[in-house]
Amino acid sequence: MADVEVVGAEIADGRVKTLRVRFKHTPERVIDRATGLAWLADGHSLLTYAGPAHHAERGHAIERVEVDGEAFLRTDTKPIAMDELRFPTAHH
Repeated sequence: MADVEVVGAEIADGRVKTLRVRFKHTPERVIDRATGLAWLADGHSLLTYAGPAHHAERGHAIERVEVDGEAFLRTDTKPIAMDELRFPTAHH
């Protein structure tokens, strides 16, 4: 299983549209919400990060939270039917 660094997200109307991700020592790439949810279901860890790769600050893990049978991406475990991601504040 991989630790996936999530360095940004496009969120609109309470839903993640895309996630900017990277693996250690690789360039960033963009995935969609469905891929992020699938990776979590497959056992990968999605972790929020801020800052450049060589000085990145780790934040919270992204959890797959089920509400009324629907999955959401959250950095907390609150049973709220919307995606909610909090990223650390990068210090340079």
